[in-house]
Amino acid sequence: MNVLLSAPPQEPIHPILTSPDQNFRLQKINEISNTLDREVNHSCLIVKKYKRFKRVVNWSATGCGGRLTALSSTNLGSALSGVGLPTSIPLGGLAGAFVLGSSCLIVGGKKLDAKIKKHEEIVTRHSET
Repeated sequence: MNVLLSAPPQEPIHPILTSPDQNFRLQKINEISNTLDREVNHSCLIVKKYKRFKRVVNWSATGCGGRLTALSSTNLGSALSGVGLPTSIPLGGLAGAFVLGSSCLIVGGKKLDAKIKKHEEIVTRHSET
């Protein structure tokens, strides 16, 4: 009685792949890589747009601050003279509107900074790998 097993067959256990398209894992890796590349390119474009918009917001906030300074000094001069007291009330209201506009632009700029930072982290993480 022969209890020894015969030698295993010489055929490979797994089929030999002729092209990478037949390999499911390579297909998935390529799909994921392409998806990540598209996301990084999208983030680069978003960062550029946000930076442009941030520049506009900063210049607008600076302009509002300059107008506020001019109106405040004019308002103070007319109020101290006593003659321009009726005109100082509308100028004060206009200065208040510029304060509100400037503060809203500053808060919006900070939110833009957070969005820029998020998209820049996506780009830098992908470029490190």
